[in-house]
Amino acid sequence: MPTKLFGREIENQIAFVGLANAGKTTLVKRLKGDDNLETVPTMGMNIETLKIGDIEVMAADLGGQATYPTSLWKPFVSDASGIVFVFDSADRSKVENAGKWLKNVIQWAPEDSAFLFLANKQDLTEAMTLERIIYTLELEKEMAARPRTFAVYPCSALTGDGVEEPWQWMSDRFRHRMSQKK
Repeated sequence: MPTKLFGREIENQIAFVGLANAGKTTLVKRLKGDDNLETVPTMGMNIETLKIGDIEVMAADLGGQATYPTSLWKPFVSDASGIVFVFDSADRSKVENAGKWLKNVIQWAPEDSAFLFLANKQDLTEAMTLERIIYTLELEKEMAARPRTFAVYPCSALTGDGVEEPWQWMSDRFRHRMSQKK
């Protein structure tokens, strides 16, 4: 369902979720083309409009503090045409908690929504490999239920490495979804 933002209807909505300090805001700033990537923890949410090729999307950058997932994430995720779960690959202490919330987010997401899992902070030496993350979070099992709408990519929102390919994947999913509605 289209959403009105500043008087304009926007068909596609993306919820950016993940635990605190995963890099969601840095990623949104990078995608928006903002040169200043300095951030502070998001309290609540930030709403931005982004372009994916020629498609305009409303992006909800949702805070990752412990009180937000159920109260804030769930309503946005359940209405989103795209979900981006950002995972801090270098923070091994949060893997179990991130896995718990990932499973919840997958359950809340509409079946036809594009679901992108980004293993962020791959530029750090202590970052887990993508293979290790997939195994630890049982992503193959999660992806099996949504094979055409789920993708996993490594990236660094800070350096920009690996950000373009998942964004192209999301664009392709939105184009397919929009063509199905015609």
